[in-house]
Amino acid sequence: MKITKLGGLLGARIEGIDFSQSLSDTLIEQIANTLFEHQVVCIAAEHMSTEQHARIARRFGELEHNATDQFGVDENVPYLTVIDSEKGDRADSWHCDETFLEHPPLVNLLHCKLLPDAGGDTAFMSAAAAYDALSDKMKTLLEGLTAVHDYGHLYELGWRSGIPLAEMMGDVLVKGLLHSHPVVREHRETGRKWLSVNATYTRHIEGLTPIEADAILRLLLAHMQKPEFCYRHAWQPGELLIWDQQAVQHYAVQDFTSRRVMHRISALATTETYKGVKLA
Repeated sequence: MKITKLGGLLGARIEGIDFSQSLSDTLIEQIANTLFEHQVVCIAAEHMSTEQHARIARRFGELEHNATDQFGVDENVPYLTVIDSEKGDRADSWHCDETFLEHPPLVNLLHCKLLPDAGGDTAFMSAAAAYDALSDKMKTLLEGLTAVHDYGHLYELGWRSGIPLAEMMGDVLVKGLLHSHPVVREHRETGRKWLSVNATYTRHIEGLTPIEADAILRLLLAHMQKPEFCYRHAWQPGELLIWDQQAVQHYAVQDFTSRRVMHRISALATTETYKGVKLA
């Protein structure tokens, strides 16, 4: 395997993987080690099968079975999410997937199936690097704080932007799809600390007055989105992109007009918290 850095703080390309051959445990462990070092990795994988896609994902945890119906799912492969711009699928805000769950996905693996004529990049931001750059006094302030992550917040943001989502937002709020997480979390494999708030799902910080909570949340979100913590990936046809959701947030840039299709498999620690739950 040849590994090439793509960004200063995150991002690397892995070369030399032959998907016409079976993937060994040693090879998959090398991929995992590279991921945890660089947080985002891309692999040329035009001929990768769905089974190989899933085999890599299983290194990181249990395969997620479509926790939400925000995107479509392959009827024959319940753990394969199909993200298709032709169906209106988009994720153009900074986020980690499904942080409103008790156990959000740990790792995402996105396989490019169809690229637009131009555009359609995915931007990544290192929440670990953003934490490292905070002052010691701010780190002390954040220790012990928790924040509420709410699925309904996503629809509220869309509704406030003029999309007719009021009815759907109400349905989501009634279901109570939310969970509290520490503002600062520790990576389960590397031990590195990272900021777990995000603009899409984090509603508020708990235990503070609204003015204090709003001020700290706005500060953290603005700090995390500094360009020096970010890497923007220009996709190549057939590419596999893997990112570490425990340390990274992502943003699908909505700057294209032709069709874009991606196949996603996510790995998580457990699905107990939402099995059988139909999300709005």
